[in-house]
Amino acid sequence: MWISEVSDWFTRRRMLVGQALALVLCSFFYMSAFPPFDVSEAAFVFIIPMLLWLRMKPSYKAVAWTSLAIGWLVWLVLIFWLRHVTIIGMVLLAGIVGAHFMIWSLGAAWLSRRFASENSWLGLPLALGVAALWVIVEHLRTWIFTGFPWLPLAASQWEHPIMLQSAAYFGSWGLSFSLIFLNAGIAGYLVRIVRYAKDRSSKAVCPEFYVSLICFAWMTFVMGKEIAGQDREDLFNAAVLQPAIPQQLKWDENFFRETLEIVERNSLLLKPAQPDVLFWPEAVIPDALKGYDLLETWANLLADKLGFPIFAGAFAIDEDNEDVWYNSVLLVRPEHGFFPKYYSKRHLVPFGEYIPFRESWPWIETIVPLESDVYPGREALSLPLNLPDRTIQIGPLICYEDVFPGLVRESVDEGAAMLFVSTNSAWYGKSAAARQHMTHSVLRAVENRRIVVRASNDGWSGWIDEYGRVRGELVDEDGSMWIRGGANWNLDRDKRWKGVKTFYTKRGDWFVWLNYGLLVLLVIFAGWMPDSLRKASPNSRLS
Repeated sequence: MWISEVSDWFTRRRMLVGQALALVLCSFFYMSAFPPFDVSEAAFVFIIPMLLWLRMKPSYKAVAWTSLAIGWLVWLVLIFWLRHVTIIGMVLLAGIVGAHFMIWSLGAAWLSRRFASENSWLGLPLALGVAALWVIVEHLRTWIFTGFPWLPLAASQWEHPIMLQSAAYFGSWGLSFSLIFLNAGIAGYLVRIVRYAKDRSSKAVCPEFYVSLICFAWMTFVMGKEIAGQDREDLFNAAVLQPAIPQQLKWDENFFRETLEIVERNSLLLKPAQPDVLFWPEAVIPDALKGYDLLETWANLLADKLGFPIFAGAFAIDEDNEDVWYNSVLLVRPEHGFFPKYYSKRHLVPFGEYIPFRESWPWIETIVPLESDVYPGREALSLPLNLPDRTIQIGPLICYEDVFPGLVRESVDEGAAMLFVSTNSAWYGKSAAARQHMTHSVLRAVENRRIVVRASNDGWSGWIDEYGRVRGELVDEDGSMWIRGGANWNLDRDKRWKGVKTFYTKRGDWFVWLNYGLLVLLVIFAGWMPDSLRKASPNSRLS
C-alpha cells in the first residue's frame, strides 16, 4: 500500500523531483570528475539527470536558474583556490563560467522540446545537438572576456591515455563531444526502459544509445591503438628547479637576496647529475633578469658554474623602452651568455598582469592597484637547445598559456619539437590549482604529439610524453608535490612524430566549426520538421 502511495507522490511531484535530482546529482558528478577528486568515470553520467529533467519540459526560467545554480556551485568548488588571490574575483569568475553552463542548458532544453518525442529516431539528432552545443560553449570560453577555457570536459580523462588519443585529430573537443554524446545516449536508453515498463508492446529502438557507444568506442579504444608500436629515442637529460618560495616573501624587497641564494643554491645542487639543460619556473626572481646589468651578470656566472644552459622564466625589459616589461623565457648559455632572442608571454592575465581599458577608464586603478602593465609578446618563438649531436627547438609557454589550444598549436606549427611550460602555481597555495593546470598540458601533448616539460615555482613539475602519460614528476618521499628542490629526467620521444605535425596541428579547430555547422543544420531541421513526424508526447509524460 505504502509503495503505491509513494509512487503517487512522486508522480504528482515529478517535475520538482526531477529538478532537485538534476541540481544535486549534476553538481556532484560534475565537480567529482576533475581534480582534486579525480573520479573520471563521473564524466560518463554527470549530465544525465539534467537531460532527463529537460525531457519533462520545465519552463525556461526554471532551467536558467537551476543550471546557473549548478554551474556557479560547481565552479566555486573547482576554483576555490582563487580565494588566495581574490575572493570577489573567485565568485565572479565562477558565475561567468557557470553562466556558460546555463547557456548550454537553455539550448539543450530547446532541442529537447523539438526532438524529444515518441519517434525514437529523433533521439539521435537530440543527442548530436546537445553534444555539438557543449563543444561550442567550451569553444566560446576560449575567447569571451579574454578567455578562460579552464577544465574542459576532456580534462577529466587526463589519467587515462587510451581515452585521449583522438585529440591528435579532433583536438580535445572530440573527447568532450563523445562524453556528452554518451551521456545523451544513456539518457535516451533510460527513457526507452521507462517507456517499455509502462507499455510492454513498445519495443522502439534507441539509435542515439548505439551510435554514441560506437562513437565513444572508436574515439577511445580504437584510436587508442596509436599508443602501440612506438619507436622511442633518447633526447637529453633535463633538470627542473622548483624553488618553492612563498609569494609573500618572494615579492618582499627585503627577501630579494635570499631569493637569489635559494635559486642559485638549488640550481647548483642539480649539477652533479650532469643534465644537458636546466628549466626554471615563471618569474623565478622578482625583477628583470634581462635588462638589469647586475642580474644579467649573476645569471651568466651561474650558467658558467653549471656548465649547461638555463631556460629561465623571468621578466625582460625592452631594449628600446625601459618602461616596457615582458613576462618571458630567456635562454642563458654557459660562456656565451644570453641568447639574443627570447620568448614573451602572448596571453596575459587581465587584472593580474595588465588592466584592461586602463587609459579609457582610469578609475579601475583604484580597484586594482597594479602600478604598470606587462606587455604581451607577439610571436610563437622557439628557443634552440644545442646538443653535441643535434639542435632541438623548444617552444616555451608561460603561466596558463597551455590552457589555450590555439597558442600551443601555433608554437608547434612554428617548429617546436617539444614544449616547456614555465609557470607559478604558488599564488594559489597548496590547492588543486596545480593539478588542474597540469591536466591541460596532458591534452596539449596529445593534440600536438610533443612532449611537455613543466617547471613550477611550487606545485606540479614534471614531464609528459606525446601520448599524455606522466613520465616523471617532482615529489618527495611521501608523494607530495609541495617541495623545494629539483629533479632530472632522461627525456625520450617517439621517432614516428619527429618533425611530423598532427592532423590537429595542421588543421586546427576544424571539429569545432563542424559542430557549429551541425547545430545550425539541426536548428533548421527542427524548425522545418512537421508535427506528424515529431509526434510529441504530452507534457505530463516522460518522453
